[in-house]
Amino acid sequence: MNKEVITQVSIKADRSDWHPIFNTIKVGPDDEAGGSYLKIIGEDEMNDGRVLALDWDEWDNLVEVVAKYRKDWEWKE
Repeated sequence: MNKEVITQVSIKADRSDWHPIFNTIKVGPDDEAGGSYLKIIGEDEMNDGRVLALDWDEWDNLVEVVAKYRKDWEWKE
């Protein structure tokens, strides 16, 4: 029996006119190049389809640093 594998997840933008294709950030594995990476695609208005690929160690380090500093970086308008 084959197990279903999720290959891409859309993260909803915080907008009232949200659309799942055009106002979202998509994340998923990228195994097309030599190795395995996490690919982040910005389909929202601010990022206009830009792609960022991080290897898994870079991703783990990024998550750790953001968790450590997020409260210092976050502000309310």
